[in-house]
This record gives sequence, C-alpha cells and structure tokens, in this order.
Amino acid sequence: MNAMEKVAWTELTVSLAALVVVACLYPWLGNGATGAFGLLGILGFSVIFLRRRGQTVIVDERDRDIAQRATMLGLHGAWMTLMMTLVILVLWNSYNDRDAVSISLLNWLIWIQFAICFAVKGLVAVTAYRRQQHAS
Repeated sequence: MNAMEKVAWTELTVSLAALVVVACLYPWLGNGATGAFGLLGILGFSVIFLRRRGQTVIVDERDRDIAQRATMLGLHGAWMTLMMTLVILVLWNSYNDRDAVSISLLNWLIWIQFAICFAVKGLVAVTAYRRQQHAS
C-alpha cells in the first residue's frame, strides 16, 4: 500500500466515522452533535504518510491523477448534494409559507458537505487503487 492509498483510506475512514458519531450523538445532544464533526480535523494528520524517506519517490504521476480525479468527484458530489438539498428546502419552505431557512439547518448542511466531500474522495481513490493491476 503506497502513501496516497493510506491517505485515501484515512479520508474515507475518518469521514465515515464522523458521520456515524454525529448520527449516534444527535438523539442526546441535538444540534450540539455537530461538534463531533471536529473528528474531521484528524484528516490533517494524513500528511504524515507523505513524508519523504531518503531518496524514495512518494507520489508519482499515477497517484496525482487518481488524487485529482477523486478530488473532482468528491467536490462535485458534495456540491450537488448541497445544491439539491437547498432546492428542496426552498421548495418545502415556500410550500409551508415560511420565509426563511433555519441557520442551524444551514450549519448542518455545511458540515455534512465537508464529510461527504472527503468520504467520496476517499472512496473514489480507494476504489481506483484497488482496481489496478499489480505487477507480479
């Protein structure tokens, strides 16, 4: 397993763990459960896998291509989720004769968007690495 695959597994695991912890804490803490999205801060430590060890190559062109594609799909997935959710919220609120969307709901959407972005990015990268043909 190379360094970028370790980063992808970290992104996938941490973002899914954050979503699960938030979902478990929500019945007790309500909107306070958004604090569990702080687990996404662990993603900053994934650069440890990218440290240079001597003269070895850590990231090559294939890794950059996989990371670029995974980032693009992660961002597009998160933005499309946010866009569709906001459209549904506006339609729902106009149907119920409300003039505004709750700020706490918008806060939830932003945090969920971050988690979805990194989850999709990690999933796409892990899938790309696992589908490769390895030389024997």
